[in-house]
Amino acid sequence: MAKPSRFAEFIHSLSGKIVALTLLPVVLFLVLLGGYVVPRIRGAILDGRRTAIRQMVDLVMTVATRFDQDVAAGRMTRETAQEKVKEMVSAMRYDQTNYFLIQGPGGVMVMHPLRPDFNGKSPEALGTTKLAAAFEKAAEDPAGGYVEYEFAKPGQTGTFPKTGFVRRFAPWGWVIATSLYVDDVAVEMRAVSFALVGISLLVSLLVGYVAVRSARRITRPLAQLVTGLQQGDLSRRIEVSSQDEIAQAAEAFNEYNGRMKTIVQEVDHFAERVASGSMELAASSVEMATTVSNIAQVSEALKEAGEGVSKAMDQVAGNVDAMAERTQATGTQAGQAVREAAQGAEAGKSAATGMSEIQDVTSSIVKAVQVIQDIARQTNLLSLNAAIEAAKAGAQGKGFAVVAEEVRKLAERSRTSALEIEELIQKAQETVGAGVSGVQATLRNLEAISTRITTIATSIQEVGGLSEKQAAVTRDVTRMMGHTNDRLAQNAASTHELSATVDEISHTAEELAKVSHGLKKVVSNFNL
Repeated sequence: MAKPSRFAEFIHSLSGKIVALTLLPVVLFLVLLGGYVVPRIRGAILDGRRTAIRQMVDLVMTVATRFDQDVAAGRMTRETAQEKVKEMVSAMRYDQTNYFLIQGPGGVMVMHPLRPDFNGKSPEALGTTKLAAAFEKAAEDPAGGYVEYEFAKPGQTGTFPKTGFVRRFAPWGWVIATSLYVDDVAVEMRAVSFALVGISLLVSLLVGYVAVRSARRITRPLAQLVTGLQQGDLSRRIEVSSQDEIAQAAEAFNEYNGRMKTIVQEVDHFAERVASGSMELAASSVEMATTVSNIAQVSEALKEAGEGVSKAMDQVAGNVDAMAERTQATGTQAGQAVREAAQGAEAGKSAATGMSEIQDVTSSIVKAVQVIQDIARQTNLLSLNAAIEAAKAGAQGKGFAVVAEEVRKLAERSRTSALEIEELIQKAQETVGAGVSGVQATLRNLEAISTRITTIATSIQEVGGLSEKQAAVTRDVTRMMGHTNDRLAQNAASTHELSATVDEISHTAEELAKVSHGLKKVVSNFNL
């Protein structure tokens, strides 16, 4: 596409429009001058000349009327009066060269001052039939009339426009006429037109110069404004040297630039803060992701440990139940030994054998109780570790911390009960040891053995009761470990959800970094 010329750019610019609006009244004045004023001037000149020739004809009419009055008064004859009028009119001139002529009835030439040879000749003979008819027609109006026609000039070729006025002098049947050439009016109008055009052009140039200077004074601040906006230069200020609307616009632009500069600086500052915050958020999200991963691993380990504890507690419960059953059987055997003690040495041997079995069972009980103590210690350690990890997990680990505390309490109770059982079993072992000695003595003194066996039976019943309580505690621990495993599973699910949230936070940090970069890029387009 071709680049528009400088003139075309000027026409479409604000300066061109201002100049055009300024010159438009001048152009309209020129159009008015050429289309209305000049024709009116020409008409006024022609009207002036028409009025002049009419007054000249009226003057001749006055002369003829005076002589006709003399004829009416009898002071002279009509012929004499007519001759005197023709003589006077023939000598009359105005504007040095213009004259009068008299036309009689039928268009016959009565008097022509320049061509006496035309006098008495008809229009046909003179070749003026149309002109004579035009005179007659115009003279039909009592006040006279104007006739426009073409006629030759003496000493020149061709015809030239003339304006004539005719009026009938009714008493004598004459048509008095005079005319003048109006071609000089065109020459005069050309001179007037040239003068008006020259003055108009001078005024147009002057107005155009003033318009251009005014347009530049108006558009120069606007050009500075546009340049500042295109370059994004917020430090630019337009000089204000007047009090008009353009100056007000310049002041408004300066104020707007100042506000925009402040806003862009604030945006730049916020962009830096967003960038810094996004970096910190990204770093925090990485650390959080690592922490969440560690929590997930610990949760899985706790879950596996809990499952192991549950299995161990199930085994402990089975052993405790078996111990209770054996204790009951031992109690039955002890009762039977009491009843059969009187039956002799054979019964004593059976009692010795039963006491040996009791010693074996109590040894098994001691081992089971030691296992329970170990489980209680491990459960206590696991609950402490779980509480520590729950504290690290924050709000997500509050429920798990409560469960861990309950597990720790149960483990402490189990350990305490196990210690009590161990003490009882140790006493039972001591009693069993004494029972073994007593059995040997029983062979010598059945009554003493019977009494001691009764004591042993009572102790065994107590051990059975404690075993049942331990079994109940073990079942409670197993149930709580099941709840703990469920909570650990929920914690693992929450950990996965937290991991997804951390990923979203990381993505948000990346988006914030992109937004910050975009803001910095936009701000870099402005010159602060």
